[in-house]
Amino acid sequence: MRFLFALILFGGTIPQPPTVRVTVRLLDVRADKGGVIHAAVHAAPGDDFPGPSRIGNQDVRPVAPETVMVFDVKPGIYAVAVHHDENANGKVDTNFFGVPREGYAISNDPRARLRPPRFSEAQVAITRDTTLTLHMSY
Repeated sequence: MRFLFALILFGGTIPQPPTVRVTVRLLDVRADKGGVIHAAVHAAPGDDFPGPSRIGNQDVRPVAPETVMVFDVKPGIYAVAVHHDENANGKVDTNFFGVPREGYAISNDPRARLRPPRFSEAQVAITRDTTLTLHMSY
């Protein structure tokens, strides 16, 4: 009964969970390459990782040697994928073996393999404002 009274008293809205700020610092950016940097924050279970995200995408012009992006998310398990689209064609250009020809960065810096990284290799628990430092690989 008290809950119902409080709900009516405060305009019928239920308070939303707080958000936390995730600052992504990209180091070793080759701004002289031009293009666009695409960054995506993926929530667990990360079904769409490392492609575009359903919860947070951001495009910025590269600034050497460091580029910073900020995302506001609810506390949880996340992974970040970044792609330096040097020719601004909207896709990750790869060689014959599927290895990216353009710069990329992944949270936790998983070891390079002949496959895209898995969400489990890049996941980070975000419970408060956090800065993730990622190193671009070209």
